Amino acid sequence: MIIERVTGHTYGTEIRERIIEPLHLRETYVPRGTAVPGPHPRGYAQPGEGAPLVDVTRVSPSVGGAAGSMISSGTDVNRFLAALLRGELLRPAQLREMMTVRPTGNADGRAYGLGLESRPLPGGGVYWGHTGDFLGYETMAGATVDGRQATVMVNLGPGSSDAQSDDLGAALRTALSSRGPWGREIRR
Repeated sequence: MIIERVTGHTYGTEIRERIIEPLHLRETYVPRGTAVPGPHPRGYAQPGEGAPLVDVTRVSPSVGGAAGSMISSGTDVNRFLAALLRGELLRPAQLREMMTVRPTGNADGRAYGLGLESRPLPGGGVYWGHTGDFLGYETMAGATVDGRQATVMVNLGPGSSDAQSDDLGAALRTALSSRGPWGREIRR
């Protein structure tokens, strides 16, 4: 609502003009209607323990407004995060402000800034990113300032266990770590 009030344009128009088009995100869009067009993974929910899975793919993220009304591929999410951390979207002072974080109190060491989380990596360093979920899907994405990016997604939610989120986080940390799963340094 703030974006629309300040610019006089819809949220989707501003996202397209300021982010999607300049970064050439070819698999990212803000749905204009309730249909999810094109090929995409099916999303499932499990309404209760032991209940059968329900296909919720037809529920459009547009119902979430700006909190979730964007659809993107992992490749485009990685491209976005890399561009953000390289300073291609914001002025340096704005990016510094976004990356000024406060601890969340969570045992995993995460800290939160202005729409951007930092999380520690095994062996040192941090990655920057965000998590998100919508009916039928859960996503975690991150990037390091030296150029590594990774996005992981599952197509079950709600109804998944805490282990699913833990596994997503472990996969992301492994992908972004400068050391592989066996402790050897990865040369990129």
